[in-house]
Formats: sequence, structure tokens, C-alpha cells
Amino acid sequence: AEASELMAQASVLKDSLKDGDADALSSSVDTIVEKAAYINAEVHTPLWEVAGVIPVVGEDVRSVQTLGEVASDLVNDALVPIARSVSGMKLSEIIQDGSINVDMIQALSSSVNDALPVIQSSVQTITELPEAHIPQLKSVLDSVQGPLGEAEGLIDQLKPILDVLPQMLGADGQTRSYLIIAQNNAELRTTGGLPGSWGMVTITDGQISLGEFESILHDPGLRVDVTAEETATTSVDMGADPAQVNFTPDFTRVGEMAREYWIQKGCGTADGVIAIDPVFLQRLLSLTGGFVAPDGTTVDGTNAAKVLLSDTYWMFGNDGDAQDAYFTAVAGLAFDQVMNNLGAAGMTDLWKVVEQSGEDGRLLVWMVNEDEENLMVSLGFSGRLETDPTKPVLGVYINDDTYSKISWYAASKTTIGEGVKNPDGTTTYDVTTTLTNTITPEEAASAPLYVYGNNSAKRDSTDMLDIVFFYAPAGGTISNLTASDGAVFSDYGIVECSLDGLQVFRTRTHLRSGETATFTYQVTVSSDATEPLALRTTPLAQESLMQ
Repeated sequence: AEASELMAQASVLKDSLKDGDADALSSSVDTIVEKAAYINAEVHTPLWEVAGVIPVVGEDVRSVQTLGEVASDLVNDALVPIARSVSGMKLSEIIQDGSINVDMIQALSSSVNDALPVIQSSVQTITELPEAHIPQLKSVLDSVQGPLGEAEGLIDQLKPILDVLPQMLGADGQTRSYLIIAQNNAELRTTGGLPGSWGMVTITDGQISLGEFESILHDPGLRVDVTAEETATTSVDMGADPAQVNFTPDFTRVGEMAREYWIQKGCGTADGVIAIDPVFLQRLLSLTGGFVAPDGTTVDGTNAAKVLLSDTYWMFGNDGDAQDAYFTAVAGLAFDQVMNNLGAAGMTDLWKVVEQSGEDGRLLVWMVNEDEENLMVSLGFSGRLETDPTKPVLGVYINDDTYSKISWYAASKTTIGEGVKNPDGTTTYDVTTTLTNTITPEEAASAPLYVYGNNSAKRDSTDMLDIVFFYAPAGGTISNLTASDGAVFSDYGIVECSLDGLQVFRTRTHLRSGETATFTYQVTVSSDATEPLALRTTPLAQESLMQ
């Protein structure tokens, strides 16, 4: 009965933490402390001590006593200090009015660090309890061990974030600056899209300020260091033009080069580089609500990608200045809408959007600080090349070669078959990748040149040209790569090269309206692989065209 009353406080505790209700929080914590103390005292009374020496059953009794002790420790040394450290602060308002509550994050970080040892020891103690003989106790142990283990795992994930996040948010009056690159998936690049708009975000004590966005593409006199291998593999000189900086899938290199370009342009230094795309923005707007663009268009969580990656080019035709002005206005309005309303979205929903966008490459982050970069790696936002043979990743990347925004109509699909174990311990997968041009002849005939492109190699207005890369997994190989008839430029073929120890194949495709390029090949992963072959690929403008 006492345990039931204790557990009933879980929802009260949660609501009071979210709402910043200090009185309700204090009352709930006091109740939990009281019930835990009663339970622990009860199971250590003389009668329980006697029962503890009974053969067989006594072992279960001692397990119950251990549970009582653990409950008391968890409540007094973990729950109470964590809850009281944020008493009166609304967790639901950790993001509000364009700022992040750094004080709250620091308070959580300190209390979680203090509580972690007791949580870890409690998990270990309960995990090591012997299997119960009494069915009722077995049920209790089953219900306790799982959630407590999950709590430990959650805190293990949360702790490095809490440790590093305050400094990333400019705690203690320090100002941090981050270069934001908006990738335009209507003109594909390996990591997403043409890095068309660049701007700086500064953060001091959690207060966020967004500077003006600009384009530095094709600016003369800029030069960053690239390796001969990078140039040979990508087939472009990433060091001579910021427009090509993300031809490599290794975002750690993209970040380094982009930061150097920004410094050379005279725009200041940066503590990190963050790449986003309109689909990520659309997902954020689905949490915060939309806004009205200067032309009267409502931009929200259902259409932001289409507005920015397609409608704008049809609206302004080939007037690049008008497009840039519209993008700048929309970017500012979107930032204000997101930052002023994100706190009301709920941290769980926000994290789901951030996590999903990290997984599919629509949010990429590179940090100068080593600890912060390690956090990005652990969170899955780093966009680095996987060099661990135990975690095989196949890379399939697309780069527009049409000189246009025709990539809005690009579709792709990569299918990985069941792996077949080889005698040497390696595993081979049959893989098929297809690229399809979905633009119709009618759309191409009426489209601005800006949309359908002006590469002189185009055979008609519908023709879509791409440079496609296939990256073998670390310690693995790609073999027997073939393309369907007519899909590849005959004088280009399929070129084999390498980057950072990874085997790479590069080719150049051309597809008219409705045509599909089909690539079939085999991927063999290392005998050290402990996971199935995974896929990393370029995020397209239209999610519905990715499979």
C-alpha cells in the first residue's frame, strides 16, 4: 500500500517540475521521502530479520530488504537533490523568447553529476540480486530492474550533454559564435545541397542572436587547403570555391573548410559549423506553428520545404536578386517563429525532431572544441565518415551537375539484400540503387532556366545530370558495380578511387524525364563487423522521393 502511494507521486512530480510549481514539488518530494523511509524501516523490523534466515525464502526476504535500502538511497541521494536543484524553474520553459535557460541546465548538470554514483551503484545492486523464488517478488524485480536500467542509460546519455551544453550556450557571460549553412537540396550536394546561404548565430548566457545571411559562393581570392586525394576523389577543387565545399561526405572536413572560407571572407571566426536544410526547418515549424511570408504565403510545418526549394524559383524566375531577398526575409521570420515558440513545443517532441534530422543528415554539426565535437559524434550529428570496420556503412551520395534547381525532382532508392556469410568470415550483400528523374516534359517546358539548368551537356530541357558516389564501408569493398544502359555518360564511365582508406566509385549520370538509372553491385563487409550493413545517403528535397 505504501509503495502504491509512493508510485502515485510520479505524475505529480512530473507535472510540478514541468510547471515550476515549487509548493507542489516540495509536497510531492516530502511524500516520496516519507513513503520510502517507511518501507525501508518496515522491511528491517525484527520479524523481517528473523524471516531472512529461513532457507530458500530467506533469500527473497533479504532481496526485499535490499530493495528497501536502494529505494531510500535513490530517493534521498538522487531524486531529492535533482528535484530541488530546479525547484521553481519551469522545465517546460527551458527554451523561451529566443533564449535558453543556461542556469537551469547548469543546475541539472551539477545535481545529476552528484547523483550519478548512487544511481549506478543502485542499478548494479539490483541487477545482482538472485532470482526470486516467491512469484510476487519476481514480478516486483522484473518491474524494477527494467525501468531502473533505462534510467541509468538515459542519464548516461544526458550527462555529457549537460556537462558540455552550458559552455556551448555561452554560460558565465562567454559569447559563442556558430556559422550556419543553409543547404539547398534543390541543387544536390553530397551532404545535402548547395551551401547557398551563410550566417552567424551568437549566444551569450543562452541569449541567441541571428546575424544577416549572405552568399559567399564563387567569391574570388578565397583558397583553403584540400588534399590531392580529396580533389581526385570528388573530381572538383573544394578549396577554390565554397559552392563545392560539401562534395565530400565527411562533414568534419566540410566544417573545417567552411570555417576557413568564412574567416578569409572577413566575417569573423566561428566555434562550430551547423548545416541545416529546409526539411529540418519544416519539422521545427510543425512544432512552433507557421508565419506569413512577405508575399502573403503561409509557411508552416506542411510546406516550408516546397516553398523554399521549388515555389520560390517558379515565383521569381531567373531573378536571383529577388530570390535572395525573399530567402533572407523568410529565414529571419522562420528564426523568430521557431525561437519564440519552441519552448511551448515540449522537449520530447523537440528532441525527436532533432534526433531524426541528425539520423537522416538534415542537421550536421562540427565543433572546434574536442569535447564538444565528441558530443556531436555520440549524438549522431557529426556527419563524419565511419572508419570502424565493426560498424559497416555504405555511402551513396548525389551531386547536381545540371547547374540548376532540378534536384527538386530527383528520386532515389537503395535496397540492401540479406547478407551472405563467406568462408573467410566476411559478409556480402547484394545492393541495388536507383535514381529517377520525376520532372514531366510539361513542367520542364514552362520552367525558368534557373530550374531546368544550363549545362551544355543537357540533351533536352528535362535532362538531369548528376555526379554519383558509392563509398565502401570501412574494411570492406564494393564489387561488380554496373549501371543500366544509357544512364551513364559513355566517356565518363565508372571511376574507382579512394578517400581516407575507403574504396570509392564515382560516375556521372544523365536522365531525361521519367528515366531511371539502376546500379547493381555487391558490398562485402569486414569479418570484424558486429552490425548489419547500414546506409548513409544524400537527403533529398522531397522526403517522399527517398526510400
